[in-house]
Amino acid sequence: MTNASPLAAEDVMKAMEGLGSVDRARTNRLRVIVSPERVREAILRAQGSLGCDHVIQIGIVDNGRVFELHYHLTGPHRTVVTIKTELPRDDARIASSHDLLPPAGIYERQIHDLFGIVFEGHPNLQRLILTEDWPEDEYPLRKDWTMRPDRRYGGSTPEGT
Repeated sequence: MTNASPLAAEDVMKAMEGLGSVDRARTNRLRVIVSPERVREAILRAQGSLGCDHVIQIGIVDNGRVFELHYHLTGPHRTVVTIKTELPRDDARIASSHDLLPPAGIYERQIHDLFGIVFEGHPNLQRLILTEDWPEDEYPLRKDWTMRPDRRYGGSTPEGT
């Protein structure tokens, strides 16, 4: 799809048939809700059938119950197609999309660093934002994270020590 006209909801529904539900989030935004196992397939369909050739961002929401991943894609049509999935907090894993959307690799590293989500198949889930001496099992943007008084965080010590 190479024209610059916006995508119709029907186009997205047809392209994503059998993957999950589709709804209109806003005038130029459509959302597809899929299981974690179907994210890569949804990305491939968005690229092939919908002309989504650009990842805008991979967003994450920690709603306290699950992690929501939002893959925001667009193309010449300037419609944002969001592929949304939910991951359990106790085993937050999903297949990496770095090979389908090369810029996604940097977002996956950030999300891994700050939330601890494992992007299986990512070639380099090394620290990106947190310092190398940050505790390996602590993720500061999780809602349930609290600083422990007996640990060092990024070269600093908890107040009063």
